[in-house]
Amino acid sequence: MLTTQSFIIAVCAYGLAALVGLAMIRRLWFQRSASLASSVAMGLIGGLLLTPAYPSSEAASIAPALIVVIFNALFGDGIAAALQPALWLAAGGLAGALLGWWRARRRVSTESL
Repeated sequence: MLTTQSFIIAVCAYGLAALVGLAMIRRLWFQRSASLASSVAMGLIGGLLLTPAYPSSEAASIAPALIVVIFNALFGDGIAAALQPALWLAAGGLAGALLGWWRARRRVSTESL
């Protein structure tokens, strides 16, 4: 069983790895200047990677929603157990895509000034 300190270290390590992964994806996939579509795609990927969820209703700790959905669907009680974290994952992806869209629109408006 994880202690509180090791759990916090693990969540921070996952978050740091996700941010480094986002930076690498940005550099490798979108080498040109950031367009509206690439900003939305990066926001979506970031939302999917960084959204937390509870693995079950009786769990006291959070985990990345993408991992929770995959593990609950494949190794847990099936789709029924993965539905609640999947909704959180969809909301996180949507929020990330909207943030990417907003940031790209803001960048275009400041460049035109």
